[in-house]
Amino acid sequence: MLSGSRVLILFLLALFLSLTANAQSRHDALEAYNRGCKRYLDGDFQRAIAEFTRAIDLSSQPDAGNQREQWKAAMGFTSDASDSGSITLIDPLTAVALGNRALARFRLGDMSGALEDCNRGLRINPGLLLLYKNRGAIRWATGDMEGAISDFDQVIRKNPRDAEAYNSRGNCRMDNGDLAGALADFDQAIRLDPRKAEFYCDRGGASLDKDVEGALADFERAVQLEPHLAMAYFSRGTAWTRKNSFNQALADFTRAIELDPHMAVAYGNRGLLQLYQGQDAAAEKDFAECLKLDPTLEPKLRARITAEKARLSRR
Repeated sequence: MLSGSRVLILFLLALFLSLTANAQSRHDALEAYNRGCKRYLDGDFQRAIAEFTRAIDLSSQPDAGNQREQWKAAMGFTSDASDSGSITLIDPLTAVALGNRALARFRLGDMSGALEDCNRGLRINPGLLLLYKNRGAIRWATGDMEGAISDFDQVIRKNPRDAEAYNSRGNCRMDNGDLAGALADFDQAIRLDPRKAEFYCDRGGASLDKDVEGALADFERAVQLEPHLAMAYFSRGTAWTRKNSFNQALADFTRAIELDPHMAVAYGNRGLLQLYQGQDAAAEKDFAECLKLDPTLEPKLRARITAEKARLSRR
């Protein structure tokens, strides 16, 4: 079966601030920032970038007002001695806007720009852990596993109760070939936040090859926690497939597609099951949809189709 791409979690958005400031530039920066957040949530990433850029330009001004401490507290800004030299003339909003512009750039495939924004934000505010999370997620997506792990290490050192950081580091360790380390991180993430369905999906995916029953139990738990989470059904479908419970697997892949019609791997896996069951026309339709949604899956999918057809010819 095709593997499901785990959802990349980016952490910084959703800061809709209502602070007021005396300086007009601050007010305008905040307005631009909030517009950027709304544009992002609407999927309009180009305009989100433009608004965040305006917020960055307006907020990167000398701060002569008397509300700096209020802004610092609201933004999670730190004023350690190690930070003070780099932020004398920078409003704390700048680092947050940079982090969100990084998200929009990432969504448009501008990885170098996204990393540059994270790095710049961390130079302004080295204490903003959300920026380490974002940079770690972007590094993971670009294949820099060691760099990503280092970022999540930083978050965990400063906040050892951050369940998301453990789970993200577990994903990086999994992709880096460290199964034992990944499972340890997934276990810790679940201990810290046992209500997070995605954590069970990730732990089940890591253990699927060696412990199908344990993985199935994790996927069942994910479905119970989030009945509308497409990845939970997709993951459970992969476990049913391993157990040769093809009708149950087919039902789960179909449910995943109903919940997320853009999940390419779900179409691919459902097509492979339909091919096995002799439903060639339905299978070809699913394969076409899979590749339409994600053309990068073509080599892997074609290899699986060839292998499945060869196996069927020997029956």
